[in-house]
Amino acid sequence: MQLVFSLIITLILEFIVYSIAIRKKYFSLLAYSILINSLTNPLANFFYGINYNFLIIELFVFIIEAFLIKFLVSTNYKKAIIISLIANLLSALPFAFFFR
Repeated sequence: MQLVFSLIITLILEFIVYSIAIRKKYFSLLAYSILINSLTNPLANFFYGINYNFLIIELFVFIIEAFLIKFLVSTNYKKAIIISLIANLLSALPFAFFFR
């Protein structure tokens, strides 16, 4: 149940960041958020489960999501990196301190 809760909170927070940063095609941004996080969230939770380092896992998630944002949203790398960084800070930090 915690994994589902984690995914839902992540989807909401990251969709909000995408919406604020990109400000267009909100339905597409929601679909991209679902697609991106359906890939990275379960993968991250798998590695958390086998006790990999939180920062290393989040670094890989941040990098993967930056590339996915860049190509799905058709933005430049700088903007994709900034969006991914902010989205992942917002979604990862609460779980790092309160739910792990």
